[in-house]
Amino acid sequence: MFLGVGARYPRIISGLRALADRASARSALLGLALFVLVGTAVLDDYGTVHDEVRQRSNALSNWDYALGRPYVLERYQERMYGVVFEMPLLWAEQLLGLRDSRAIYLCRHLLKHLFFLAGGLGGAALAFRLYGSRRLALCALGLFLLHPRLYANSFYNAKDIPFLSLFLLALLLLHRTCRRGHGAAFLLCGAGVGALTSARVMGLLLFGAVLALRACDGVQAADRAARGRVLRNGGLFAAAFALTLYATFPWLWSDPVGRFAETFRYMTQHPHAVPVLFRGVYVSSQAVPPSYVPVWAGITTPPYAWLLAGVGAAAWLRRSWRRPGALVRNTRLRFEGLLLACCVLPVLIVILLGSTMYGGWRHTYFLYAPLVLLAAGGLHALGTAARRLGRGGRGWVYGLAGAGAGATLVAMAMLHPNQHLYFNFLVDRATPERLGAQYGLDMGEASSRQALEFLTTHYPRGPIYVDVLRAAWKTPILPAADRQRISFAGLERADFHVSALSHTRARPGAAARPYAPRYGPAVHTLKVYGSTVFAVTAVNPAKVDAVTAAPYRAAYRALAASEPVVRAHFDVYLDERALTLVKASCAAADVQARFILHVTPADRQDLSPARRLFGFDNLDFSFVERGVRVDGACLVVIPRPAYPLRRLTIGQQVSQEEGMLWQADVSFLTAEPAYRAAYRTLVPRRVAHAGDAAANARAAFDVYVTASTVTLAKMRCAADDAQPRFIVHAVPVDPRTLPDRPFNNLDFSFAERGVRVDGACLAAVPLPAWPIRHLTVGQWRPGDAQALWQVDIPFPLAPRAVNAHRAAYRALTTGTPAYRGAFDVYVTPDAIAFAKAPCAAADTAPRFFLHVIPVRPRDLPSERQGAGFGNQDFEFAWQGAHFDGACLVRVPLPAYPIDRLRVGQFRPGEDPLWRAEIARAW
Repeated sequence: MFLGVGARYPRIISGLRALADRASARSALLGLALFVLVGTAVLDDYGTVHDEVRQRSNALSNWDYALGRPYVLERYQERMYGVVFEMPLLWAEQLLGLRDSRAIYLCRHLLKHLFFLAGGLGGAALAFRLYGSRRLALCALGLFLLHPRLYANSFYNAKDIPFLSLFLLALLLLHRTCRRGHGAAFLLCGAGVGALTSARVMGLLLFGAVLALRACDGVQAADRAARGRVLRNGGLFAAAFALTLYATFPWLWSDPVGRFAETFRYMTQHPHAVPVLFRGVYVSSQAVPPSYVPVWAGITTPPYAWLLAGVGAAAWLRRSWRRPGALVRNTRLRFEGLLLACCVLPVLIVILLGSTMYGGWRHTYFLYAPLVLLAAGGLHALGTAARRLGRGGRGWVYGLAGAGAGATLVAMAMLHPNQHLYFNFLVDRATPERLGAQYGLDMGEASSRQALEFLTTHYPRGPIYVDVLRAAWKTPILPAADRQRISFAGLERADFHVSALSHTRARPGAAARPYAPRYGPAVHTLKVYGSTVFAVTAVNPAKVDAVTAAPYRAAYRALAASEPVVRAHFDVYLDERALTLVKASCAAADVQARFILHVTPADRQDLSPARRLFGFDNLDFSFVERGVRVDGACLVVIPRPAYPLRRLTIGQQVSQEEGMLWQADVSFLTAEPAYRAAYRTLVPRRVAHAGDAAANARAAFDVYVTASTVTLAKMRCAADDAQPRFIVHAVPVDPRTLPDRPFNNLDFSFAERGVRVDGACLAAVPLPAWPIRHLTVGQWRPGDAQALWQVDIPFPLAPRAVNAHRAAYRALTTGTPAYRGAFDVYVTPDAIAFAKAPCAAADTAPRFFLHVIPVRPRDLPSERQGAGFGNQDFEFAWQGAHFDGACLVRVPLPAYPIDRLRVGQFRPGEDPLWRAEIARAW
């Protein structure tokens, strides 16, 4: 068709071609300007991810380090990442005076996206330098910007996308150096590669490439003067590289060589392993198969880009095979070979080093930079070959490339703002839940904003409690009013649960399960390619609207046919997921009193630190908060906590003065398969005391002791064996821990804490949190003069705790204290210690006060910002120890920068016995 039109209307065709040539002169800039407008328009559609928040914290820590406050960065895990890109973002934030987190992250998103576009412009400029065609430059720009995953990541990905853009710009500088070859070009190229390596150590790939090219130039040098220029330019490049890397990476300042080696080891072998879903099976991120990166890149990149890049690589191989000498003499051919090496070598390095990989192929997104340039070369080769067909042949080539770009653009528009979930047709996208069960989707990150915005939009009044993994990192870009309404809580107290497929805590080797809703009816679901990205389920029935209340009606009817575990004022039903309270004929007066729900775990360590002293979790609630009326009945559904339970105490109470209206204890140990498994794991453990089968000690039990629990077990257990009451007395290391008694009495009956499992008896009791000297364990019958059997068990952790304090005391007293007085006070980067020798009991009886005044008040929790300091008051018995006539108590300090500390001792209601203020000097 094109040939016929060209023969019949030659003037028209030549005029259109001239117009196209004039338009292509500025096409790259025009296309870039269009993308700037589009990016600005959709800027507020994307959320934040946890890496973005951590990278900003890394920039703040590096800024403190540069100002002489190294203690935060030295303990910060992200210190291995350079801040060549993050620091300018921080400066822009401070220059604009941004304080609200929404303004901060919108600014960051805009600047990151503009830098991504600048990288695309650099790629277009490089394509023009290589092939001398503005059309090819425009195509290269389109290939770079129309990658769905990269485009979405360009707003919030704080590591991989900036490195990709820097990689393209460094390639542009490298090509400029190869063409010109004077000293200034090598200095500029060295600075660019140094900045690239600061962002990520994989920048060493280009450093090695430049040295290899310089070595080739040295071999070809005709005389000594030419070799001297090669050597001098190589030295200038290496010097600029080292200085830029050092200047933009504060972590290297004190020990450049050692810390860079440490960073290289960290980046190639990340110490934290996570389960990674790949081809339907979870594998460890530290042992991904060799096909991991190629497969992920293949199924998430537009296929026409791979096709054009393959043509470009084949064209280069064909020219190199025909003219091997041109690899040394021809600049373009040599540079194309470098691009091909940059595509292949990193994948081989990842495979050979066994590098840690997770999150798809995002750690190797920079591979797309040389791939785009190879694709431009492939398009150039196809256009050259199409000239044989006449003038219309090249039109067909560019038309097909444009069709591929158009199809990708349509896919991006349909997926918006979830382009990061793009998959091409090389995988099964039609089968429901297929992609989520094969490769995972969102990693629970970028789409979480949409879940929270749904909640704030559909529930416009009052607080919203949400249970979601890493929730604190997912709200900074929301409006301040919405952020104040959203609170994050555990499943026991949440109104809604946001679930994501990739958050399945699976072990390597486990197969992925298809998505199934949990915890309640789904009020909102996001699906892409028929697979669920996340689901918002209503945990609190009061938050469920009339449409989604149907599952509760069905649940109520199903419960009516089952047997409750307790029949009382409310019938109590218990299953593996929830505790349900039901009253069939329910009046308003029945639900006015507040519900009491106390949950006692099998292991006290499962409780929050604030609740461990009480031994149970208080989940009290009102019917308005958790209840729903269904068919004249009242129904309350409470999700069971994730930890193993021992007992539930439930009832209703009008006020503390009037007592309980009704109360019931629910014990469900016999229904817990986990306890059967726990008993079987006890058998191979070391027994602290073995039961005696003698006649006078017939009921003796084997006793197992851990740091948090004492467990009594008997293999062949008769009913009479469990009848006597159990004795458990815990004697503290420091007698002042229990000032009114010598030991903590943890006596119990088997009915309270025991369970029968496969003919055996198993009973366990949590231990106090304070250091224990020894335990007295046994059995007795009330009224008897002596115990049936009894044994004293030295607690294995007590000597270790005292020895640890003794060693810490010796290490501290070799230095100079920050304060000498009633106690010598020593301050280290991560803790403060109070030491005294000789030390009497009266010295440690008063309470210690510790007030931490930060450098930045915003580092304090919101409830402490008004006071201006963090309150860490404590008692000696909590963390201290007496030994060898001395005493020592050591308290960890917060991670944020500290300006000064206020310390001392006091008795409640009296003036301080002594006090001191210690300025920051560590």
